Amino acid sequence: MTALTARKKQTPTVTAKKGTLKKTAGLVPFIFLDLYHMDSMEQINFIKAGISSDYVLDLSDSMEITKDYLFKILNFPKSTIDRKILGHQPLSTEQGERLVGLAKLVEQAKSMVVESGHQEGFKASKWVAQWIDQPCPALGGNKPSTFMDTMAGQALVSKILAQMQTGAYA
Repeated sequence: MTALTARKKQTPTVTAKKGTLKKTAGLVPFIFLDLYHMDSMEQINFIKAGISSDYVLDLSDSMEITKDYLFKILNFPKSTIDRKILGHQPLSTEQGERLVGLAKLVEQAKSMVVESGHQEGFKASKWVAQWIDQPCPALGGNKPSTFMDTMAGQALVSKILAQMQTGAYA
């Protein structure tokens, strides 16, 4: 199933640890879209189709962080995104890309743990939220969260996460 198809399917409300995920009728919660394994064309089409601003709430709920903290690390203008969420409007292409990039990082961490065979009890979204807020030697002591507002920064953080899997210096 493609992401575009997934967005149109009806799904029941999903209960997360901190409450019920908010979603627009007809949207699969963002956390259930496997953006990390989508091919590039699917990702591009998904982003260009317009990422629902409601996915901001899905991702912040999944990561167990506030939407304001998510706004900060993705460099989203608070009033604009709040207005889009209230009106169920799509994010701009640039904002959608940043949100997708962070979600892909969560999926990358999840894939790494699944591949290791030790995924029981592991919540990738919560782990990523904690990890990106810790200083990283491979980033000169900077927190990965400070790189989430650009595609190049997200690619760098993704590369470091992959190096961690192989045991390379990160």
